[in-house]
Amino acid sequence: MNTTTNTTLTVFYNDEYVLDKGVETRTKARPIARMITEGEVPGVTLKSPQSVTREQLVQIHEAQYLDRLWGKDPQFLASILASTGGVLAALDQALIDGASGTLSSGLHHAKPGHEHGLCYINGLALVALEAINKHGLCDVCILDLDAHCGGGTFALVGNNPKVRIVDVSVDSFDSWKSSESRHHLTLVNDSSVYLDEVKKALNLLEGTDFLVYNAGMDPFEDCETGGMHGITREVLEERERLVAQWCIDTKTPALFVLAGGYGGKNLDLEGVARLHLPTIREFQRIIQYWLF
Repeated sequence: MNTTTNTTLTVFYNDEYVLDKGVETRTKARPIARMITEGEVPGVTLKSPQSVTREQLVQIHEAQYLDRLWGKDPQFLASILASTGGVLAALDQALIDGASGTLSSGLHHAKPGHEHGLCYINGLALVALEAINKHGLCDVCILDLDAHCGGGTFALVGNNPKVRIVDVSVDSFDSWKSSESRHHLTLVNDSSVYLDEVKKALNLLEGTDFLVYNAGMDPFEDCETGGMHGITREVLEERERLVAQWCIDTKTPALFVLAGGYGGKNLDLEGVARLHLPTIREFQRIIQYWLF
């Protein structure tokens, strides 16, 4: 890993990420970017990534599926290619600065040959392979704290001996099973033990070369999709602090993606966007405290 004295967190985003209509995973990046630009999270720079190419995607997705994707609405295709490109750009930046991220979401359910659960390209699996094949890393861990399980990620890279998947979910959608001791899925059914399970998950990351963090906010109790009563804003803020502190203590480079986070009766798009700000603040703290 290269070293730097940079104290600014680089987060990747451009307007191609965003669709004008659809679920929050397609729309929330814009208000988050606006909040960053307006200074709500100091010490963060937004940077536009290059879109991912078809040649890169053949590492994880079947050619016939990619043919179908390329036949979709051009704006939609541009959106998922740009946001996936942001994940790869965050990897390169994190290996320089120690931490980076992207305002991308809609990743961990996508399977080799089809979309699933509003996810079309599995950027988590792709970035893990890029870390191994491009950068020569030998132990890449995907920490998935979205409300739902990341069955697509497991289907794509679960057999790769250089990848570990640690998944703490509150909803069994897209659940998976593994006989490999390096992979762990925990389903939480009681909010009072949620942070304890996150702490246990962090203990399983020991020795990894790089952390890919799927920072879902949909466990939040007011999210109609995935939310669990008792998982408050304060709980999720503490979760983000725990993840960042683990990265600081172990000096492990890391990137984040937004993952889930959906509206509800008491939660509009602005509210969903604000749920994600603690992730960005905590990753900026990694930059501040980790001396390279």
